[in-house]
Amino acid sequence: MSGPLFSILTSVVGAVHRLGVRGRMRYLARRWPVATPKPRPLRPVIRVTGFFNEVLGIGRGAQMTAGALEGAGYAVVREDLRPLHHKLLSRAPADFDAPAEVWLIHANPPETGLALMAHRAEVWADMYRIAYWVWESDLVPADWVWAAQFMHEIWVPSDFVREAFARSFTAAGQAAEIAKLRVKPHPVRVPEPLAETDRAEVSVLTLFDPRSSLERKNPEAAIRVWRRAFPQASASARLLIKTHSGADRHPACQALRQSVRDRPDIGFMCETLDDAATLALIADSDVVVSLHRGEGFGLPLAEAMAAGKAVLATGWSGNMQFMNANSACPVPFRLIPADKRHNGPAARWAEPDIDAAAESLKKLVADKGLRQRLGAQARTDIAALQQAWAASELFQ
Repeated sequence: MSGPLFSILTSVVGAVHRLGVRGRMRYLARRWPVATPKPRPLRPVIRVTGFFNEVLGIGRGAQMTAGALEGAGYAVVREDLRPLHHKLLSRAPADFDAPAEVWLIHANPPETGLALMAHRAEVWADMYRIAYWVWESDLVPADWVWAAQFMHEIWVPSDFVREAFARSFTAAGQAAEIAKLRVKPHPVRVPEPLAETDRAEVSVLTLFDPRSSLERKNPEAAIRVWRRAFPQASASARLLIKTHSGADRHPACQALRQSVRDRPDIGFMCETLDDAATLALIADSDVVVSLHRGEGFGLPLAEAMAAGKAVLATGWSGNMQFMNANSACPVPFRLIPADKRHNGPAARWAEPDIDAAAESLKKLVADKGLRQRLGAQARTDIAALQQAWAASELFQ
């Protein structure tokens, strides 16, 4: 079977499965131990559960977290979260395959619940439990608050995300959970400086994944900014729009591609790259653009700045943890209601100023010295993020 009927049946089966898993989770959670105050273990073995084997921002974040913990001298046990999702309705909760005093679940509240559900509560009852959560509008979904009761600490990548969770905890009458929040920016590695290139053409890159919401990533705005900056096809600069394999089958992506058929200076890359290839693509660019409406952190932007690239991005949300006017080009914005997927209309996110972004883009393309000055400061600012992962600071 294939076609629309198959898609409908697949969606229905998936929805029924999710409801069944959620119902079983809530049933089991009645016996789960809530996190009562306790001292953090000294120099513990740390189990990190996350999406280690997937090309997702949250998976790369888990890899960075595990690596930073090891760099600070902790013994780390990695556990891939995706296999735990399978057979949750039929499999009994399991034991861990190795002991650890601290359990860090690097996944958002719904998946945190699945990780707890997949293991016997008796096994993790005495563990010190930490969650690492991310969100992209200024108000976290109300049903995410539920999972906080089982965590001793909640790590987030930016002050922006901390405030989004704090608002939701307060709205739910659980303001006491705010004390658990700790800001731990992703420990982005700063590579060795790159050699200068002699090419005449300026390479501009924007990246998005339709699975992360086209409305939030807002690639259409990057195209509008490019057209505003360069009404005629540019002979000295090129915009590359990078997305994932299969995105070209997405109707909205197809419409984007169709909209630039008249512009030989705008190209598309629909290919899933591993982390090394993604970093190489960023390193081969001169400017990275993100006209997002909301980011919990903005990992590709931080990685671009770490590589010494000039970044043009909406001046709102998690990327402002590491961006300022000395190290990047923040774009002015106005706040608007977020879409339904991001808790709108109660929640807000940003609408970037297209005219201002176009003016900044023209300057960046024309002025190599400006790109170099921003890139040099960007590397310094991103290096400072590592301080939160120093052994002396990690559990402060």
